Amino acid sequence: MMTERFTVPGDPSRIAGLFRILQDVSGHAAACWHASGPELMEKGLMWVVTRYELSLDRALIPGEALDITTWASPVRHMLSQRNYLLADAGGLSLGRAAGSWALVDRETRAMVDWTGRLDAFETEVTGLELPRPAAPEKLEPQFSRVFTVPASWLDMNGHMNNTRYFDLAQTCIAPEADGLVLKTVRAAFLSEALAGDALTVSWARRDNLWSFSGVKNDAHCFRLSLEFA
Repeated sequence: MMTERFTVPGDPSRIAGLFRILQDVSGHAAACWHASGPELMEKGLMWVVTRYELSLDRALIPGEALDITTWASPVRHMLSQRNYLLADAGGLSLGRAAGSWALVDRETRAMVDWTGRLDAFETEVTGLELPRPAAPEKLEPQFSRVFTVPASWLDMNGHMNNTRYFDLAQTCIAPEADGLVLKTVRAAFLSEALAGDALTVSWARRDNLWSFSGVKNDAHCFRLSLEFA
């Protein structure tokens, strides 16, 4: 387990900002075992998130301390679950999260067996883990738009950064969801989105739940669901 302290962004309603923090703490934890993004790149490998789930207990307050504890679960079916506990400075729980992480060959873009690929990588079972990240809620689409992926949204792996999907989703539903308190996030990343790709993004609303999907070349690229209190 590793714990780091962060500061809640000035606009905590921006979901991507919170996931960028989770992305940072994941990178710092992996670096402890010589498995950071740059270190994997030297081996022709990369980390890829296939699913995320986040559940918050209350609204986050801009500027407040945010302690995140993270650890990795043992590898199963070529995936390891990275777990996160969120707490305030006094140790009071703010929520939990989990992500399914795969080790992927940079050239073939295929998942690979972890055996012998990493020099060392600590995993543990604590009993505090969320179950495997659940699939996003699906609603019949009500609205849609075409979005072209800008090069500025790519990460070091050459595809659209996972956090940018949340930026895209919130842009689609603003100002309807502005000011609402985030409760649950579920995301599934199904295929890569590259610079210049045209995604058909569809979404729908049921009460305070929004469902999103993105299609590229007639195949689903991502699915998201955002639930607000």
